[in-house]
Amino acid sequence: MNNTSDTTPSPLQLQAVTTLAARRAGEHVMANLHRRCDFNSNLRTDVKHKLDVEAQDIAESVIKEIFPAHDILGEETCDQPLDNTDWLWIIDPIDGTINFFHGLPWWCCSVAVRFKGETIAGSVFIPEMGLMYEAACNGPALCNGDVIKVSETKDISLSMLATGADKWDLDGRAFRFMRKIAEMAQRPRILGAAAVDMCMVASGRIDGYFESGIYTWDMAAGALIIERAGGQTDILKQYPNHRMAFLATNGRLHQTCKNELLPMLDE
Repeated sequence: MNNTSDTTPSPLQLQAVTTLAARRAGEHVMANLHRRCDFNSNLRTDVKHKLDVEAQDIAESVIKEIFPAHDILGEETCDQPLDNTDWLWIIDPIDGTINFFHGLPWWCCSVAVRFKGETIAGSVFIPEMGLMYEAACNGPALCNGDVIKVSETKDISLSMLATGADKWDLDGRAFRFMRKIAEMAQRPRILGAAAVDMCMVASGRIDGYFESGIYTWDMAAGALIIERAGGQTDILKQYPNHRMAFLATNGRLHQTCKNELLPMLDE
């Protein structure tokens, strides 16, 4: 697809680019599974992997070939200034890096695009499971081309809710959230890759997802996919440097979850 300054791409065209960029990044990582331990740094709280950088470069090259003037916000280059254009592409080259590093297939490549702050299209590729989730702002949520919908669970006590326990929060705050979710749900889950968890919400396999501190690149594509699958998302609290407290549910459980979790953010 060629783009010129006087041509505005359609949401479906943008979806095709987010999907291509996510797939190309994921295929590169899959071709280099033998390099799982090829990291720049391995810390107690995180792994900085060389394939993260390479996968982001590949996703960026796909985008820049078609939209050279558009801004890009990537996890690996988030400290670089943006040009404040109307168009912003958001890349998480490997969401779930620690899972990937340890050989767990619960990781993905996520790409989204926003126009004047509104997410227009997004794709999440889960390479080791062979799953491509995608959506545009005016179309259905898809998994491998098939339309997906959120669950119909209405009773919070019969729900499965996913969350995280980030080590930035080891003063006990994260564990209070985990306890609250365990009290509300039939089963809580910590799976370690936000965008994958969100895709499970979109496809009705999980009823909701909450994280007290994730980043824009973790949720940009997944949030749109959930919304187009009939679910609901909320930024419950905004922090500096693209970080936020985020809630996504099937919609039926949303207000209950929000009522329980939102007050805890101010404690």
